Amino acid sequence: MKRKPARIHFEVMLLGFVAIFVAGCGGGGGGGSSPPATNHSVTLNWNASREGGVNSLGGGYQVSISGQPTIDLPYTSGPTAPTTTSTTLLTGVYTVTVRAYAALDAAGGNTGSLSPGQSITVTVP
Repeated sequence: MKRKPARIHFEVMLLGFVAIFVAGCGGGGGGGSSPPATNHSVTLNWNASREGGVNSLGGGYQVSISGQPTIDLPYTSGPTAPTTTSTTLLTGVYTVTVRAYAALDAAGGNTGSLSPGQSITVTVP
């Protein structure tokens, strides 16, 4: 028996960014004592930083999701660096951190800078 895909929406504050998760659940299997592992398509969005260094060459965002590789979203063109990313996660609890980065440090040197970020905990049902 196939389950109907579910849509889940979370809205949270993250580093002054609004993070929105929309998860579409894959179909589940039949009987058994424990539910099957289910993949969820998860999209994360946030408000763009106003910092010039983030929104120019050498800038961008890093998205960390516990147990997953860090996702790097560098600035490529336009008014802002990308402010959305998608991934697939299994049902579970995850810690998510979005950090802005720039090629220049606060003193104008070229050592780069990375915001400390603020972590949030998200449960994917």
